[in-house]
Amino acid sequence: MSDIQKRIQRLEDIKSIEQLKYKYLHACDDKDPEAMISVFTKENCEIDYGEVGVFNNRESLKKVYTAAACHDYMIESHHAHNPIINIIDSDKAIGVWALTYQLINTKDLSIVKLKGIYEDEYIKDAGEWLISKTKFILKSTLSRQIEEKFLKVIFAG
Repeated sequence: MSDIQKRIQRLEDIKSIEQLKYKYLHACDDKDPEAMISVFTKENCEIDYGEVGVFNNRESLKKVYTAAACHDYMIESHHAHNPIINIIDSDKAIGVWALTYQLINTKDLSIVKLKGIYEDEYIKDAGEWLISKTKFILKSTLSRQIEEKFLKVIFAG
């Protein structure tokens, strides 16, 4: 493979990894457990989401995610940004992403905003990039209660 071909492949790999992460984020916002777990390796997967839980397979994550987050009254917005992705070799990569997350809970009238960092490891399996290891590190949280006296909600939904 020529130098230019290697450089193009590196760019394609980075773009594929970015699309993988975006697929995950959209699936979380859309409350789509199958799409959400599809970004992880089927075996030998390590997922550390701190207080949410530590999982050694994607099915365990799906079970907790479905019970905790798949509710119509939870309007979520996941925004990952500022990725730093390093291709290690043709089938391994690592990445760091900043996350800004907001949850509007129309049931308990609360708003939560948090920021943190994802540290990911990726492998290419059968030509497809997947997350083999991820850790979320919480950096800050802001929780607000919606009370008529303090905040008038014009629309929630």
